[in-house]
Amino acid sequence: MNKTGLAVFLVTMLAITAGVFALALNPAAETFFKKAESAFVGKNLDEAETNLTEALKLEPDNAVFRYILGQVQFMKENHLESKNNLEIVSRSRPSPDKGEDYNNKLKAYKKKIKDLQEKFNTSGQSKFDVYQKNKDNAQKLKLAVTVFQAFRLNPPLRYRNFKLLEEIITIYEGALQKSFDGSEWQKEPMLQLAFLYEIANKKDKAAEVYMRALDYVENPNEEFVITHKFDYLNRSNKEKLLDTIEAGDFTRQDLEELIGSGSQKVSEEDKQKIEDIITDAREKLENASTDEERESVLEEIKATIIEKQKRGELPGQDELKKKLEKEGKTMEDYLKEKGL
Repeated sequence: MNKTGLAVFLVTMLAITAGVFALALNPAAETFFKKAESAFVGKNLDEAETNLTEALKLEPDNAVFRYILGQVQFMKENHLESKNNLEIVSRSRPSPDKGEDYNNKLKAYKKKIKDLQEKFNTSGQSKFDVYQKNKDNAQKLKLAVTVFQAFRLNPPLRYRNFKLLEEIITIYEGALQKSFDGSEWQKEPMLQLAFLYEIANKKDKAAEVYMRALDYVENPNEEFVITHKFDYLNRSNKEKLLDTIEAGDFTRQDLEELIGSGSQKVSEEDKQKIEDIITDAREKLENASTDEERESVLEEIKATIIEKQKRGELPGQDELKKKLEKEGKTMEDYLKEKGL
């Protein structure tokens, strides 16, 4: 990171951290946070990261601490760890115990997180390019890890390469046999595999790995992170879709697949219509403060899709329309089958 970038970052972070101390419920966590602030001033991002990590061991549910840690990791170009922490923040809910100031900051941070997704996508694409360039290499496990990194950072890649996803899961499973039979525990690779199971819709296998991982946690923050991942598996498709839209992970291509237009040629005008649906939903989610308000956003999306389909305003609907008519189903039935 160049000096100009670091200077801008420090100014931004100092503005972000103003008033954060009052948001800590644990005095010792607050002490570590103050040390992190001093490290910012001294332009020592490594020390800042260390102290923020210690603060989270004491107060792991503090999304403000986690957001700032994720930003520090992002500036250090540790994109995978940054993504892990910022994703938890993006899925966090307001906390009555932490007060209005905390909840207002959480809301603001969620808006900032979605702005980083394009950079995560770029980083993920770079990883995938490395894989493509070296895919005939004999080091299959190393290539599998590279693909994991690409899929973790860039969600659209995983949708377009589902067969490859199955292949690298097989490679991971073979390499981690000792962890499966209980003779040793390889923490990070097993958690990577759990993520791969999750995006491959193998929820039971992912849950099994997360449950086993809880037996090996070394501090409260590790326990919090793994428990979060396990709990998220059990969220409904509706909740996950809303989280994905709000975090900026849900793209136009995702919505095209959802409404059955993914395999059709879509005009630029129609692409913009789809983008507008997503943008409108994201803005409403950013201002939603209760689960009921979030649920209403999804109902609006469904109503918009159904109404546009009835008026023939959705792109690439001919094949889907024929399929639904043949099966005696409506667009509403179709969306329910998709979990909405």
